[in-house]
Amino acid sequence: MDIAPIFNLIQAGSLDGHFSNLYTQPRYMAGLGMQLFSLWKNARIQLPDGTCHQASMRVLRVGDDFAGFIIIRHEANQPDEVEIYMCGLVDGFRAKGLGEWMLRAALSEIPRDYTVSAECLPSSFQMKSLLRKLGFKQSNLPTSTQSPQVAQRFVYAETSVRPSKSPLNICLSGSIAMSS
Repeated sequence: MDIAPIFNLIQAGSLDGHFSNLYTQPRYMAGLGMQLFSLWKNARIQLPDGTCHQASMRVLRVGDDFAGFIIIRHEANQPDEVEIYMCGLVDGFRAKGLGEWMLRAALSEIPRDYTVSAECLPSSFQMKSLLRKLGFKQSNLPTSTQSPQVAQRFVYAETSVRPSKSPLNICLSGSIAMSS
């Protein structure tokens, strides 16, 4: 798996306010590269606070083109809790239903009794709208973000989601590995 397109998408999204603007600073860019490599190689991610978490990454391709990704992070001390840690689509693939399809596919692999959360920065209007559409509710619980920007936390409130039919010629590689 080539992590460069994911890195580049996160960088572009950081400039647009969809990911932490810290990822535009050299120190954090290096950390992001190490996070993605560790995720790809070891299915683990180390956060800036030093905690390590099991994590899974799925890559969305349309034909041969990289279209997006989703990273699911498992809570270290709570095996039945997961977070949509990062999710993004390349500009040319937005507003086509692919983000919804990708999130539905990922959610359908997570056991129904798990708590699923996501944190969004204020300017991530499309992501917040999509999360609400899929049954997430905004929560007053504190966020775990390391970002100096204020994030909003969403918690999944539905009991079952099934992916819609796969759009023609797309592939979501990888799988969501659950702790046992």
